[in-house]
Amino acid sequence: MHFVDNIFPHLARFSSEGFPVAIVTLIDVEGSSPRPVGAMVGVAGDGRAVGMITGGCAEKAIVEEALQCIAAGENKTVRYGAGSPYLDVVLPCGSGIDLMINTVDAAKVTDDVNILHEKRRSASVIFDKNDMTMLVSGKDPETQSSNVFVFRYDPDFRIYAFGEGANLVSFCSLADQAGYAVTAFSPDADALEYLSGAKIVGRPIHRDADFSALAFDPYTAVVTLFHEHEWEASILHAALNSNASYIGTLGSQKTHAQRLEGLAAAPATRRPASVIHGPIGLDIGAADPNEIAISIIAEITKMRRKDS
Repeated sequence: MHFVDNIFPHLARFSSEGFPVAIVTLIDVEGSSPRPVGAMVGVAGDGRAVGMITGGCAEKAIVEEALQCIAAGENKTVRYGAGSPYLDVVLPCGSGIDLMINTVDAAKVTDDVNILHEKRRSASVIFDKNDMTMLVSGKDPETQSSNVFVFRYDPDFRIYAFGEGANLVSFCSLADQAGYAVTAFSPDADALEYLSGAKIVGRPIHRDADFSALAFDPYTAVVTLFHEHEWEASILHAALNSNASYIGTLGSQKTHAQRLEGLAAAPATRRPASVIHGPIGLDIGAADPNEIAISIIAEITKMRRKDS
């Protein structure tokens, strides 16, 4: 099973290949769980699966149960762990989990979520435990009950990384491995060539480029990794006029203070320069490009999980 946080693009691919699909959702936890309520596994009729709910303890049983539901064309709820009739599936610390397996609505839910995500909007999936159905809304319903509840699924988080050399290569490579959708902007043709083998999108830039047209939405981080900081002004100006949820810049505290002075003298932006994370990354004493990359990914992840 391949872990992804967002199962819906993969389910769309399975469906396009002609396979029926199932969506398995963690709807309740008794005790502890490695994944939060709302976590999903997507299953194709040929047995392929993506996502994660238990971290490996019950994934094989989950896929087998989902395949049975696909064959029967039914939705159902199932419990694993404490209080479950499946005595051979044991969860850590005696926990119990409740899952909803949906095959009847799965293809439509997948399409509806992907339409919203393509528009860079969150999708609220509404679960009715009584009739075991799912439907999708573009906004959060105001009320929930013990039998009707809602989980929000955001579009894939994007990172726009601007820079050159080893810092750009290390950061983009790690961010890609961490599951982020990465676009690298650089005047460094060698760096872009090195990154071209991954899923990373590479775009060359020049010094007087205008970045105001880039879609820095709330599901976006903007990272600058230049040693020549004159590259930064137009990038940061565009980011501060956007809804990007994270803006971070490489450099020492002294360099960052000078950066803020320069931004203060520039045309006003919608948000103040104080929202910029600088020096970039968590303070872990990073001493090389790989460690700097780790510190930045950690800071972005901390910001995302704190706000979720």
